Amino acid sequence: MNSRRAYVVGAYLPNGGTLMAYHLGRILEEEFGFHAIAAATGSETADNGIHDYALRMPLVPLAQMEQEITRDDLLIVNPSFSSHQFGWRLPGFKICYVQGFSTYALLDRKLDHYVAVSSFVRDFLHTVYAIDAPVIAPFIDVDGVPPPPAWAQRPPCVVLPYRKGIPEAWEISWQRLGAILAERAPHVTLAEPLSGSGVPHRELLSKLGTARYFLTLSAAEGFGLVPLEAMAMGTMVVGYDGFGGRHYMRAGENCDVVPYPDIERVAELLMDATRTPGRSEEIAARGRKTAAQYSRESFRRSWIEEFRRVLPAAR
Repeated sequence: MNSRRAYVVGAYLPNGGTLMAYHLGRILEEEFGFHAIAAATGSETADNGIHDYALRMPLVPLAQMEQEITRDDLLIVNPSFSSHQFGWRLPGFKICYVQGFSTYALLDRKLDHYVAVSSFVRDFLHTVYAIDAPVIAPFIDVDGVPPPPAWAQRPPCVVLPYRKGIPEAWEISWQRLGAILAERAPHVTLAEPLSGSGVPHRELLSKLGTARYFLTLSAAEGFGLVPLEAMAMGTMVVGYDGFGGRHYMRAGENCDVVPYPDIERVAELLMDATRTPGRSEEIAARGRKTAAQYSRESFRRSWIEEFRRVLPAAR
């Protein structure tokens, strides 16, 4: 291992975006000899009960990282930390894995290299910030999760909602959808929404495979990992595409989605899905094939290639 360090901001925060950043630190340590270090934004640790971490990076407070980082080090940061303005203030080569477009008011534009999580985010960066960023999609991992029940064994008219996204947009969409279905499709049962936080990841994956239909009402996503995970568990995805979900969502092929805020159309899609279970099962099967394309191995290969391309400039 060389003496250079790769600091990963928020590596142990319990969400999908920071998990991807953690894996960048892991790749840098395992493939390039960096010493990966997690920079904590608060009290988070590797024992958060949500994700498993094969590589336990040392953990230092954010303030300590800011004091220690040198021009020879790397910084891995998500755009949601743009308010810290690391690009303006810190030495070293700073890489931003841009996994969203709605989690920050203004992107830290003084970072050294940007990679987009989806084609939508790539186009957003180009249009708004004149950044030409390559795209590397995140990965999903369902290894070790028990096989989900077969389609025929799942409740025929139960919809599993997922509570994530801008709360006001989610809540008003949820209320409007419930009113439409109560009036026009009382046979459709909306289950208790799954929480977007605090659920161990393996447990969440298992729950995604218990229903025929997964409802996503997140209005704005850079990519949308959980709908893709629902596809991997053989569940038909219905709802909003989150904009960034267009990277892998194909309406009428591997899911039935529309852009926010067309909740009336979401209601129609749900009613149609429950009335045509054969078609829905076929869509769910195609969704499963889509999800299989987003493997950890593909993610790792793409990032190794990207690091080989940019690290020579990081001196």
